[in-house]
Amino acid sequence: MRIDPKYFNVFIGIIAVISVLAIFYSTIRYSKNQVLNFEENLTEVRLDTLVFKSYSASDSLRLADFANDPVIIHFWSTWSSKSKDVNEFLNRFKTENQNITVIAAVVRDDEEMVRDYINSQSYSFHFVEGTAFYQELLVPGMPAQILIGRGNELFDTHIGDDTRVLETRLTEFLNSEEQ
Repeated sequence: MRIDPKYFNVFIGIIAVISVLAIFYSTIRYSKNQVLNFEENLTEVRLDTLVFKSYSASDSLRLADFANDPVIIHFWSTWSSKSKDVNEFLNRFKTENQNITVIAAVVRDDEEMVRDYINSQSYSFHFVEGTAFYQELLVPGMPAQILIGRGNELFDTHIGDDTRVLETRLTEFLNSEEQ
């Protein structure tokens, strides 16, 4: 089959548009599948049995110790500026909502850098090592949050640094906890 030379550029253009659409569709589908897999993995975890190595206490931190409080498990890292921005947002949010507990689970980071960061901030978070749990869940991005209600019941998740969406989810979360 031969293409008439006067139609060759049009043909290449059409193929390019189809290719871009296929890549775009595949990327969105892949991202959605990652989020679904993460949420499915999370439903299989008994949250009341979670134990983390703590940076801010001498002992391990058990999620079961916070069964009477709404909890945010916040996956972050010192090398991620988006994570640091969400840390600042969560600190302001926690200041306005004292009844919420923030477990800041650091992921894939150097321990010395983590300790330096913790010491340079005045956040009232519980800083823990979160890499193993992050990898177990196959969290599809960072920063990411898991919202856990009283009784260690999963409420919702959030992935990314859109603090407006996160604030909406957190407000809904706290409103549901007050009922």
